[in-house]
Amino acid sequence: MSRPIQALIDLSALEHNLSVVRHYAPRSRVMAVVKADAYGHGLLRAADALKRAEGFAMLEIDAAVRLREAGYRQTILLLEGFFSMAELAWIEQYHLSTVVHHHEQLAMLSAYRAHGRLDVFLKLNTGMNRLGFTPEQFHAALETLKVNSFVGQITLMTHLARADESAGNESVAAQLQCFNAVAEARNLPRSLANSAAILRCPDTHADWVRPGIMLYGASPFADRTAKELDLHPAMTISSKIIAVQQLKSGDGVGYGHMFRADRPMRIGIVAGGYADGYPPYR
Repeated sequence: MSRPIQALIDLSALEHNLSVVRHYAPRSRVMAVVKADAYGHGLLRAADALKRAEGFAMLEIDAAVRLREAGYRQTILLLEGFFSMAELAWIEQYHLSTVVHHHEQLAMLSAYRAHGRLDVFLKLNTGMNRLGFTPEQFHAALETLKVNSFVGQITLMTHLARADESAGNESVAAQLQCFNAVAEARNLPRSLANSAAILRCPDTHADWVRPGIMLYGASPFADRTAKELDLHPAMTISSKIIAVQQLKSGDGVGYGHMFRADRPMRIGIVAGGYADGYPPYR
């Protein structure tokens, strides 16, 4: 007998949210982010709903291979790149694109003997301070790729740390200025904008946008709801009450008694919790 909790996926909501991306960034190609099994929505079902996107972005090479084997011909980008020479062989075989963000990856690319051409997204660290070459390192990294006869199309990219803050915020402006200072002399495609930047920062749209959270119907902003942004929720969780408790004033519920009754009350216990991805009460 199965548990009563269910996650219901609305594929039409994913299609609609992709149209919202197009509305805000009509001149950019869309790299739909489908990492972590499309954020739990199911990789192949989400990809089918998002099939009009020009590309897919993810972390896992096995998931990228699944997309290719399912017949998707779009650009498929590995956001963390590759971790071994063996993975480069898979990238070549399945015609995947890869982010390059550190010197070890450059060295592996230089040592690898490909039979075709590998498309690369070269990542500049403009202030997120997670992945990417510093502005001082970037020119040498780009030149290393350019002289590698196995490297095909090079796209310049960065990631914005605080685009979800108020419109026109100084952090985005500073990161954009840093990126443009490095990229402006390069006649190469560019990719900067995440969901928040798609919605609030048109100067960052460039050749590729990379929507994630907005595709699944969530707002990236604390001050604007998904409904205000015309985003439709792609997942609805439903369950059933499996027990009822009668509390006295002051009784606590759950781990750490994170909820405490301020009066006598009757509460229902719903089948669903941490293991189902439901966050603790705050």
